[in-house]
Amino acid sequence: MPASSAYKIALSMVPATVEALIDGGYFLCGMFAAQMTNDAARPTIAFATQSITPNMLIEWMPAIAAYTSNDPMESGRLIKPGYETAITEGQTFFVTTGGVGDVKGEGPLSKIAIANTTSTPFTVGFARSVSASEASVPIFAVPLYGNQINVAVPLPKILLLFTTAEFKPGTLVDRLTIKFLPTASYSSSLLVTADQIQMRELSYDIDGGWSWGLYSWAQLVSGDADLAKVLIERK
Repeated sequence: MPASSAYKIALSMVPATVEALIDGGYFLCGMFAAQMTNDAARPTIAFATQSITPNMLIEWMPAIAAYTSNDPMESGRLIKPGYETAITEGQTFFVTTGGVGDVKGEGPLSKIAIANTTSTPFTVGFARSVSASEASVPIFAVPLYGNQINVAVPLPKILLLFTTAEFKPGTLVDRLTIKFLPTASYSSSLLVTADQIQMRELSYDIDGGWSWGLYSWAQLVSGDADLAKVLIERK
């Protein structure tokens, strides 16, 4: 299977569930996982849509960009990349003055490094586009201090949930119902490990919740979970 093959998740819902979600003003939101041993790292909202239909396809390519931003890492803050560049495992993005820089084929095997060659701190991380979206969006954020190197790995895991909270893609998150709009409604979340060879098929019911055949490639996550611990794997 070519390395460029897309990850695909097919989500199905009965008409009554779709109607309830639309009537309630729900969004389907997605967030990606990454591996990094830095307790300051935080996940961000990768996509949010109110275009809810009985059959939805969530699709993304494995391609990743590294980005730099001047936005502070605050809960609920929208992280906007000031500069981004394509990168892959085994490469290093050397950040220079202004947050720009070059990618070179020298880095830790099976990992991606972002090296700050200045004394200016930045917010950095990975970005990607989802479901044929033209714009890439940050999928996690972490501080990069002056003359420091961050090493991380994007993971083929996505967390899905329905909520009436209106999140913009790129919003930094911690614990949803405590940190964001506590008067909103939130479903439980489903953490799915995607596969480039086989499309993951799952369903959602407004009362019954998520169904995926109880296969090992997915697990339920409570609506009030600490998403930084769920999505930033510290292995």
